[in-house]
Amino acid sequence: MALPTISLPQGVRDILPEEAARIGAAEAGILSVFEKHGFRKIVTPLLEYVDVLSLGMGANLKDRVLKFIDPSTGRVVAIRPDITPQIARVAATRMREHGLPLKLCYNESVLRYQEPRDGKSREVLQIGAEYISEKASAAIDAEMIIISIEALEAIGLRDFKIDIGDVGFLRAVLDKLPVDGESRGRIKDSIAIKDTSGLEAALSGLKLPGKDRQLLLNLTTFYGEEEVLEKAASFSKDAESLSALEYLRVVVDIVAKKGFKDRVTIDLGEVRGFDYYTGIIFEGFASGVGKPILSGGRYDTLLARYGFPAAATGFAFDVENIISGLERMDKSRKGQGRVL
Repeated sequence: MALPTISLPQGVRDILPEEAARIGAAEAGILSVFEKHGFRKIVTPLLEYVDVLSLGMGANLKDRVLKFIDPSTGRVVAIRPDITPQIARVAATRMREHGLPLKLCYNESVLRYQEPRDGKSREVLQIGAEYISEKASAAIDAEMIIISIEALEAIGLRDFKIDIGDVGFLRAVLDKLPVDGESRGRIKDSIAIKDTSGLEAALSGLKLPGKDRQLLLNLTTFYGEEEVLEKAASFSKDAESLSALEYLRVVVDIVAKKGFKDRVTIDLGEVRGFDYYTGIIFEGFASGVGKPILSGGRYDTLLARYGFPAAATGFAFDVENIISGLERMDKSRKGQGRVL
């Protein structure tokens, strides 16, 4: 009898002992920082009913869920593509009486459908933290960014940056525009990829006040330090967008006072998770790694979908991307140490 082809499905892989040891060391270092800040570990199941899971998923994940029919119930079951909806479910049900705030962390893998041509991993190793509270606050958002920085430094990563934005600001700007939904979508998409010429094309023919037009065009370049906030404020005239800018300024100030000013940059044109996040968003990038090593933000409307109105913010590290960053850093050091 011929043996079947011995291989793995596309997008998943084995992790052999040497790499597993590096991953384990990184996980231990990150979790120790979480524990220091009062986060408690939670373990969630690999499978969920898809209708329950879908309550807390952003639009970008709903088409990437691997699902099947449970023979015992006839209900559609999903392999989790994200941990945050599971945290929301647990907080709204089994931990509802624990009181707020809830500070929970996890160390799990998620599985997402990827087009074969994308060449991306389906299985993603994540370490994340979620902070659920009665109200949103700049202090909590700053704390989460600070924790992410401390965790990366604790495992020895040195050359990295955290980009911080606020979808609340961009949403306030776009919602005030006297344009239809299709035009608003084109504008948002052009800002997302920093496409100034594409944005100009999207704005052509639209009757917009000069200041609004200039603000939108500037959003493709509003990236840098705190002066970016001042420039944006000079173009903004409504209370909602100005309030979002002030909130972001307070967050950045708190992070700076902790000694991490050089670790963060501001990106007011970031639209990642526009329909999911409600305020502060942030992503981490390491030198030489073309993908984010962490992503997160504030999602104050998610828990209400599970019947538990509460504010929440969180982030997740992509463990394998972090390991890539550490390996590139080690190679760079060895290269610098060679005697020519």
